[in-house]
Amino acid sequence: MNHVLLTLVGITGCALLLATIMREIRLPAAIAYIITGMIVGPTGLGLVHDRELLTHMGEIGVIMLLFFVGMEAELPRLIASWRIAVLGTAAQIAVSVLVCVGAAIFFDTSWKAGVLLGFIVSMSSTAVVLTMLKDSDELEQPFGQNALGVLLMQDLAIVPMMIVIGILGGGEEGVSVSSILVQLIGGTLLVGAAVYMMRTPGWKIPDWLHQGTDRRVMMGLLLCFAAATLTALLGLSAPFGAFLAGMLLHATDQADWVEEHLRSVYIVFVAIFFLSVGMLVDAHFVLGHMPLMFGLTLAVLLLNSGINSLVLRALGETWPQALLTGAVLGQIGEFSFLLVAMGLSLGLMDETSHRIIMAVIALSLLLSPLWMMMIKNLIRRGMLD
Repeated sequence: MNHVLLTLVGITGCALLLATIMREIRLPAAIAYIITGMIVGPTGLGLVHDRELLTHMGEIGVIMLLFFVGMEAELPRLIASWRIAVLGTAAQIAVSVLVCVGAAIFFDTSWKAGVLLGFIVSMSSTAVVLTMLKDSDELEQPFGQNALGVLLMQDLAIVPMMIVIGILGGGEEGVSVSSILVQLIGGTLLVGAAVYMMRTPGWKIPDWLHQGTDRRVMMGLLLCFAAATLTALLGLSAPFGAFLAGMLLHATDQADWVEEHLRSVYIVFVAIFFLSVGMLVDAHFVLGHMPLMFGLTLAVLLLNSGINSLVLRALGETWPQALLTGAVLGQIGEFSFLLVAMGLSLGLMDETSHRIIMAVIALSLLLSPLWMMMIKNLIRRGMLD
């Protein structure tokens, strides 16, 4: 127990110190947590070895983040921007895959690996993007709403991506028509029921279920995780279910007491998510191949930002709005870790490629806030109008 306590003191102390420094230089605390994870992880000081446990706890943080964002989202605004969310996301994924397949063929690599890489780089980070937007109070801005819509569609796109990767890896027999039908029909019914409830005034959670601090905490957690479990059982994204639950609470005007009593829990689990990302970085590998790692990370940020900006501009957004949205979506997201693991297990990539891609994903998450700040400053100076 003494060792556990010393580990907790070391992690929280390091996180607090770095978060304080980041705040002083006006950078998000997420950067501090990722760096802390790199320092205390297996390739750093080795204070934490059970990365799988932290990864699962971090996934809870993403679920709670979407739950809180749902409590702030406006259904009419999301519906009004459906073209950006649906068409923009589909075009962005398609272009990313085409570019990566073209690169794979150019470098005499399997086109299947190119499809996998296209899927990986097309996924942006829900946790990083929404944390940045909430910290800067920009989630309600037009580019923030555009980013939110794209992120939600990307979360839903992870299911067909996994099916395609399974087929490319020789797993045709594992693709069930019935499971696809369950996802399509169940997801449609669930979203339809949620929208109907949001547009139906007068319903609310009975007062006796959330009277007292203890029952309010438990009731809030139950709503969040029950909705996430339901969508996960349907084969959809668990965070998407939590987002729907948050929007339902927003429609009842009962979101205030949930946010008040769960915010501390939410902050802890989101911080754990960023810690787990930092622990995935092989610090020795990154330091030994630093020019390659940072060169690839910069290429990813440029590629993702460029594709998203061009797609949004083609859909009618102004250049500043398109560039801002593209910049905030420039990193590779947490769901890509799942795609990378799946690609490795199916033989679509080797161990060296796996280590490189994992490091680039984590570095893109780490550098994303700095990238976003740089693009915003360039736009303010009129250099990207």
